Amino acid sequence: MAHVLSKSSFIRGVQCTKSLYLYKHNYRLRDAASASLQAIFSRGINVGKIAQDIFPGGVDVTPESVFKYSESVEKTRKLIESGTEVIYEAAFVFNDVLAAVDILVKRAGQWFAYEVKSSTKVSDGYRLDASLQYYVIKNAGIELADFSILHLNNQYVKQGKIEPEKLFNAVSLLSECERNQSMIAEKVREMKEVSFLSFVPDIKIGKHCFEPYTCDFMGQCWKNVPQNSVFELAGMSKEKQFELYNNGIVKIIEVPADYSLEKNQRIQVDATNSGKELINKTEIAKFILRVNYPLYFFDIETFMPAVPMFDGTNPFQHIPFQYSLHYKKTKDSPLEHIEFLAEAGFDPRKDFITHFLENTKDAACILVYNRAFESSVIAKLGNDFPELKPEVEKRLSVMIDLMEPFQKRYYYHPEMKGSHSIKNVLPALFPDFNHKNLAISDGTMAMSAFEQLQTETDIFKIAELRDNLLEYCKLDTLAMVKIFEFLENL
Repeated sequence: MAHVLSKSSFIRGVQCTKSLYLYKHNYRLRDAASASLQAIFSRGINVGKIAQDIFPGGVDVTPESVFKYSESVEKTRKLIESGTEVIYEAAFVFNDVLAAVDILVKRAGQWFAYEVKSSTKVSDGYRLDASLQYYVIKNAGIELADFSILHLNNQYVKQGKIEPEKLFNAVSLLSECERNQSMIAEKVREMKEVSFLSFVPDIKIGKHCFEPYTCDFMGQCWKNVPQNSVFELAGMSKEKQFELYNNGIVKIIEVPADYSLEKNQRIQVDATNSGKELINKTEIAKFILRVNYPLYFFDIETFMPAVPMFDGTNPFQHIPFQYSLHYKKTKDSPLEHIEFLAEAGFDPRKDFITHFLENTKDAACILVYNRAFESSVIAKLGNDFPELKPEVEKRLSVMIDLMEPFQKRYYYHPEMKGSHSIKNVLPALFPDFNHKNLAISDGTMAMSAFEQLQTETDIFKIAELRDNLLEYCKLDTLAMVKIFEFLENL
């Protein structure tokens, strides 16, 4: 049974009809899926499998490919007719719209639908998603007693084997789904019309490019937005950015001198207009004077399993698995390096913190980039292992944030694009020294690589992933060394 709209294409069209049209007629123009997006897809599949354990013994009708959903629809029909009471990925078509619900359960003669989400709350996008599924399932002939979202419970603490019933919270959306049915029917009609248009809808860029999801046709629709546009103004709301853009103020240099801006935004505009860096040598000198030796440059990597892997942890808890330390005993000492990367398959937290404490026992100063994050992870380890807490607190007391001079605009370069992230600061100061050529080039990719190590069995792939992780983390602390030396030279 062919269909015109799927659940995902319907949601896409409600967000932006141009996106739906391009998806239907110019699919190849889509942006490549990022590593973080691919990780989200994989996470959703894994979480969905665990949720099935709440309703065991079901029949899975997931098709071999997205082009064979008609087979799933037919299988679902036959299973329902034969008295099957639990169906995974049950598929239905009504009014040319396909919907597959994660879990369909029959209890005491009534049907209950469950959609599984690998997040910790119910978003507006999920509510719309559920309303469409309810529309299709009900009109396909299944009277639903309830429709619920199963989302991860962030208060759940793993102790032993995962308990699916406690891992998930169930939120009924039945009344909301019923209330939305006339709206859904009208939107379906609109989206079907868009699908058969012979021209691209004239939709200008706007907040809808990001809400509720970042559109994967931005590379197409935003290709004429220039560098140094008003969308690069740091800390400015999307509303104000589009207000400027829609009034013909596209580039930062076009922002009127009397336009109301926050302090850091004004600095960014002035630096972009002049092409010159801003330097506050007095404040930089004060920052440098706070730094003592032995001096350590410290960077950590964490991963955030949606489903807790280790006892005593919650969904999406930051689990540190790697660090890099560059250090100098004195100002004139040679630069040395220490690194740690946990073995896969084991809880890395205790090894991580004990190695860190041993490696930094003589530290007079530990420089980090983004102290709020680094210190929160280390402090949590102190709470997890109370016997180590006194030493942990000593390290926290000598931790200084190298981000501060850039965040507070003691130094600003136009190429920082309004950001004080190390990924922006580093290439602004050292254009040829960056992460672009690394196999792992950001924290999200590092997370994915370490998660991959948990199940990887190919010894050569394991060695490659570990080498790539070590190279990435080492470059982060070496970058911090170069940034600190740059500030010293100022």
